Amino acid sequence: MRNLNVYITVAGIYLLVSFLMPGPAWALQSHGAPEGICVHQMAHILFAGALAYLYWHTRKSPAIASRGWRYLQYFCGILIAWNLLAFTGHELYELLTPEDFINKDTWSEQLSPPLSGVKIIYYIAKMDHVFMVPALFYLVRSLKTFYREARLEVNK
Repeated sequence: MRNLNVYITVAGIYLLVSFLMPGPAWALQSHGAPEGICVHQMAHILFAGALAYLYWHTRKSPAIASRGWRYLQYFCGILIAWNLLAFTGHELYELLTPEDFINKDTWSEQLSPPLSGVKIIYYIAKMDHVFMVPALFYLVRSLKTFYREARLEVNK
């Protein structure tokens, strides 16, 4: 029992120190070439495939035909589109050079003229939040609906 108290104390001190002296946590992290981007791209493909299966399964099963499941299907469809857009954006980024950007790796990064088809599609792909926000909206609606349906079942 004494050893357990020592471990808990050490873990508590470690957590306290970790919270008081945090390191940077960047929202966007670069991947080491070429393995990092390959694994990341494979993750997009696998995630889209898993969402496609979930969409297909919820469409196929008559037992799960409530409104919450329909919202979940919307979520899956939109997130599949997001994965395809993100995959395309990552691939197009590999075709661009540092000269294609102004103020690269800053908050005011811009594409440099002249604009090409690759640059325009890359720019559109960078606006993936246009898909992500509605997808998360439908996920929340789905979970809310499931919660309400479960409460109605319990209250019967």
